[in-house]
Amino acid sequence: MKKLIFFVTLLLLTFLTHTGFARELLVLSGEKSQSSKRWQEEVLPEYETSTLGKSLPVKIVPVQGKLFPEWMAKALDEGRVDEIFGTPTFIIWDPKKEKEIGRIEGYTQKPKFFSQLNEAMSLIEKGQHPGKREGSGHREEGSGGETRQEEGSGNSSNIMDHIYKTPEEAKKASKMLGLGGETHSHETAEGTIYMPGSTM
Repeated sequence: MKKLIFFVTLLLLTFLTHTGFARELLVLSGEKSQSSKRWQEEVLPEYETSTLGKSLPVKIVPVQGKLFPEWMAKALDEGRVDEIFGTPTFIIWDPKKEKEIGRIEGYTQKPKFFSQLNEAMSLIEKGQHPGKREGSGHREEGSGGETRQEEGSGNSSNIMDHIYKTPEEAKKASKMLGLGGETHSHETAEGTIYMPGSTM
């Protein structure tokens, strides 16, 4: 009987060692990104001890401007990770296939983050890729990417669709989106961009 228990325990430990975690949460954290810092202060301690945190362990990936760790830069170049538009970006990673299977972009508040992550995991279970972007590459950390909306165009509620060249345009969009006229800015290689709402 003792031999059987020992054998089953050894088999289970071997299985767990070889299979590891099925997924990881890669947190692309910008060196100068206030939202990245807030996420680590507000969410990380609770996340690591949560059920979700135990099944989807977190790995912080530091980003300095346009510089990634070598393995992440290679994954971007090979298209295993979609284009990065700013930090923080939360990538749900399949370590076996070594590729992105879902993502959340930006951080505003803890309850919203947990809600978004739970929804993303649910979509992945259904075979979908939440937050998928086309192409590869990276914009300056904390940036929202290129200007994709002109003043007064579109009514998208996706904050990443509202990037402007002037604070006045961002303020107008902020009011339209119900954010009370609050705006923030990011420095990019192409100059300053403005977005509605609090810092992402």
